[in-house]
Amino acid sequence: MVEGGGDDAATAGAVDGHAAATRPMITDADRRRMQLLAAVPVGFALLAYVGQIFFAPLMTRAPLALLSLNATDPILLGVAHQAPLWAFMAVGATRLFITDPFLYQLGFDYGPDARAYLAAEFGARSRIIRTMDWLERWFPRAGWLLLFAVPGYPMCLLSGIARMRRWLFVLVNLAGTFTRLALVWWVAELFSGPLGAIVQFIGRYSIPFTVVMLVLVGVQTVRNQRRASQAERAGTPHAQESARRHRSRTPHAR
Repeated sequence: MVEGGGDDAATAGAVDGHAAATRPMITDADRRRMQLLAAVPVGFALLAYVGQIFFAPLMTRAPLALLSLNATDPILLGVAHQAPLWAFMAVGATRLFITDPFLYQLGFDYGPDARAYLAAEFGARSRIIRTMDWLERWFPRAGWLLLFAVPGYPMCLLSGIARMRRWLFVLVNLAGTFTRLALVWWVAELFSGPLGAIVQFIGRYSIPFTVVMLVLVGVQTVRNQRRASQAERAGTPHAQESARRHRSRTPHAR
């Protein structure tokens, strides 16, 4: 039995080695295209930091500009008091959806290699990779429902890797986006008094809030860079194993 197990392990290793040898390599042209597809989501992620830093003065003076920079739930709740419904829905939906087709296409074209590429760029233990680790366990059973509930960066990339139909991806994503905006608007109307007082308080002390947010974003950036460098020194084994596991599970031809 021991000898048989050794033979099986050797055979499995040979099969894995052969599979690795026959998989298409990522060329320089592929890497450049991945960088172009990722440039839009990364660029808007950087703009979100700008909106996070300057949210206090922008929330009362230029709420729609703030929403175009950062569309997280706290910002949505604050802006809902400062803009008409049609503008809130139009700008909010555009900001939330504009990056998603690029992530979907990145996953669709390059499959698990796109995941490994992002793990190398952001760090194997970055939030986007950790979120994908959690979501991937449920995606085969309820992918469209997860996309509707949380149409963010990880779900859009997973939808592309799983080769969800493009029309279904767009339909479910937009439905989830507009549902989220409508729910935020309803909550903002329900708690208009307390939220209005909070917005006024933030506007009154916008300079201290801006300084605090600048410090917090700086600390967060340093921590992220430190984690990325630690993952790079470790050789990102998590990303490599994740890519190998996805290739074995997902029938993907490029």
